[in-house]
Amino acid sequence: MSHLEPGAPPLPPAALDKDAELDPELLALPAPPRGRRLWAMTLMAAVVALALGLASSVRSDMAYALLPNRAELLGDAIQLNPATLPSNAFVLVRGTPMLSNMVRFEVGLFGAEYVVFPLAGQRNVFVQLPAEALRDPRTAANTEFAGRMVTFGELGGRFRVVREFLAQRLELPVTAETFLVVADDPPRGHAWSLFFGAFCLSIVGLNVWLFSRWFSRKPA
Repeated sequence: MSHLEPGAPPLPPAALDKDAELDPELLALPAPPRGRRLWAMTLMAAVVALALGLASSVRSDMAYALLPNRAELLGDAIQLNPATLPSNAFVLVRGTPMLSNMVRFEVGLFGAEYVVFPLAGQRNVFVQLPAEALRDPRTAANTEFAGRMVTFGELGGRFRVVREFLAQRLELPVTAETFLVVADDPPRGHAWSLFFGAFCLSIVGLNVWLFSRWFSRKPA
């Protein structure tokens, strides 16, 4: 049996059993302050909520990353029916760029420059290209564009300004349901989202496990 210093609190009866699995000295320690426990539980719940929010924000990227790196051939843009077009899909579409209705914009910390323009003969499908591609005569004359097809609405606030410029300044019938082909953006380029989503879910799993361990403790 372990010996305690004089003045130490009395041991619980179960702790005096020589066959007890727990150390009597550990059982004699005071419980953690209730305030700290509540603060820790609140922090863990906040971490779970944040991780779930981050995982949810990349769910479309994760779904796109799981697609095969083989573009679905849609044909000429002028013949496409917007009601049957796939969303968040890897596609190849043909059409003549209407550069007279082009909008140029910058994104990212390093100011990467892109252009968005419609394809001739219709206003349901637009294409996004790096601005650098138009400086090369070989790519500037391209009439086939393979990339990720999404709607302007699915792109969220980052494309709201571009959409408003196309609709108000250029007077094009662009809405949240208008499709955009983000050229040169295959599914394999979004593999990072799978690792990011797995990391977020592992954080959730770890905190749920800690919660379960915490509440499954038997009182001493």
